[in-house]
Amino acid sequence: MRRLAALWPALSALLLAGCIQVNLGPPPLHAVRVQSSGRWFETNRIALIDIDGFIGAGAPPWSIMAGTTVADVKERLDRAAADHAVRAVVLRINSPGGEVSASDAIYDEIRRFRRNTDKPVVAACVDVAASGGYYVALASDRIVGAPTSVTGSIGVIMNLVNVEGLFGKIGLRPETIKSGPMKDIGAPTRAMTEEERRLLQELNRALFERFLAVVRERRPGMSPQDVAAVSDGRVVGAQRAFELGLLDRIGYLHDAIAEARDLAGIPAADVILYQRVPAYNSNIYALAQRPGGVLEEGLALLTRQQRPGFLYLWDPTP
Repeated sequence: MRRLAALWPALSALLLAGCIQVNLGPPPLHAVRVQSSGRWFETNRIALIDIDGFIGAGAPPWSIMAGTTVADVKERLDRAAADHAVRAVVLRINSPGGEVSASDAIYDEIRRFRRNTDKPVVAACVDVAASGGYYVALASDRIVGAPTSVTGSIGVIMNLVNVEGLFGKIGLRPETIKSGPMKDIGAPTRAMTEEERRLLQELNRALFERFLAVVRERRPGMSPQDVAAVSDGRVVGAQRAFELGLLDRIGYLHDAIAEARDLAGIPAADVILYQRVPAYNSNIYALAQRPGGVLEEGLALLTRQQRPGFLYLWDPTP
């Protein structure tokens, strides 16, 4: 212990000087085979990419919150683009949506991947693919929904909380210095004016129209009546989603993988995940990253409540 204590000043100096670098970033991705084609020598791969949990623009690397970021998806798409053995991608979606801009950015990255690589993309809606989760699915060539999946929730939401009454009860009164009357729009410590409400509603409507435009472009078989039927924010089951044209097929993850093989024109393929740490005995239902538990989901909810913004999100929680 004395020798270690004597060496500590020298080690500290080396760290401060940058001679010793500590890499606190995430470990590299590993391509892990989760399903074999059954052939003795296989040259084709299909990559599974998860869209799981809340979709956000990003989180610091020390965060324990569950969800999918734009960086998560882009990193895996880049790996799939660079791997010549990967002939197609299956998006495994289980997400109620999330931030508007993050959902739109992931949609754009998938479309860019499709154009630049000519590798087909199939969306597999395995549980919930609502709002931003469905927005991301629209970037694919085919959308397959499990028989028990829930989709839809086409719309925009912005949750704000007014604590003016509570502040009054405990004797708190906020004092805000602002450059203009709209600078603190949405502040929780005072009632919203009608002009502020109108302005936020206009922004909401513009983002909603963008969502509808993407639906119309990517689902040309849907009639105006079908689009209108789901444009009030409702969620629908797989059978109704198929009837309306939100889904191309009702099927399981295996069926989505088969669709990807057909679109790629290949008879067989190994299925891979890009994982940080290769998991033992992985299969096609294994997640590429550790799912969030109750604590993580609770922290994510608290964080969202503290960050005002527009969301493509199905969020029935109060």
